[in-house]
Amino acid sequence: MAIIQNDTGKLLPGNEQLRLAAIQNFDILDTPPDGAFDRLTRLAGRVFGVPIAIITIVDTDRIWFKSKLGLDVCEIGRDPGLCASCILQDDVMVIRDAKNDAVALTNPLVAGEFGLRFYAGAPLKTRDGVNIGTFCLIDRGPREFTDAQQATLADLAAIVVDEMELRTTSRRLIVRNMETVEEAEKSANTDLMTGLGNRRAFEADIMEFERMIGVGEFSDLMVAVIDLDGLKQVNDSHGHAEGDYLIQTFSAGIKESLRVNDRAYRVGGDEFVILSPLSTKPDFMKIKGRIAKVIEDVRNETGFSDAGASVGIAVLSAAEFSLQQALRLADKRMYDDKKKRSKAGMKAVEC
Repeated sequence: MAIIQNDTGKLLPGNEQLRLAAIQNFDILDTPPDGAFDRLTRLAGRVFGVPIAIITIVDTDRIWFKSKLGLDVCEIGRDPGLCASCILQDDVMVIRDAKNDAVALTNPLVAGEFGLRFYAGAPLKTRDGVNIGTFCLIDRGPREFTDAQQATLADLAAIVVDEMELRTTSRRLIVRNMETVEEAEKSANTDLMTGLGNRRAFEADIMEFERMIGVGEFSDLMVAVIDLDGLKQVNDSHGHAEGDYLIQTFSAGIKESLRVNDRAYRVGGDEFVILSPLSTKPDFMKIKGRIAKVIEDVRNETGFSDAGASVGIAVLSAAEFSLQQALRLADKRMYDDKKKRSKAGMKAVEC
């Protein structure tokens, strides 16, 4: 393994940045005690006959204990630390008697009251080849540690990494499944041609708006029912592709005109609804003006002189009537507007 030395003289793995990124990816630091890992440290204590067994993660400046047997502390400083030295090599690191190891003698756990004499650590090596921590054994007396025991400790360390990688994969799958469900839900509530909400979304949002106005989140709700006029003539004269273009252009204009809390829906072939929370009366007039401008812009952009829209608007106040009543009133006003425009031969919008 490549080893580098930082500005302070500390020895670090050559892939230190990748190693720290892997730790972050596992999202394991400072997580609560875990039965699966605790069973492994207890097993190690019985198998090797040691009083202390620890699963560690070597962080930037600390050695954090994911699981510990025989210790009360949860972490120690990284420098100096035997586990920090262990991750610098690929194989199991064994100190049979620290009193006879010149480097280990400087370690506080060896020189201090703790009186460490024996240490064996297997690096927690990920499938990408980075050592993120150790599975280590500690004793206050010197010990022998055979090749077979080293192999067993390495296997336990591999089990720890397998468990961590399995959990990370499972977490990603859960997130991906949630995103898939959200995308499916969004797709089910979206009109594919226009990107506006569809009838399913509209019916679901009606209940949400009724709740919001019921608890006083806003004072009034504008309901605008819009019928895109001239679509049949465009389809008959220019083809359905041009008719689709008319619908998409109109929908894009509606989306651009919406405020943060406004919602627009395509509820039929040429039928649209806008729900808009209002706080003051001037808001109502501005919304009427925005709808009229969208329709005028569509006519100019598409070049279809027959294109227009019939619009009916009603304002719902919580103290007056229900949202369903407001919808019926707006729908009636839309048809009244359509009849008036038809009789007068009007192409402009009157709200």
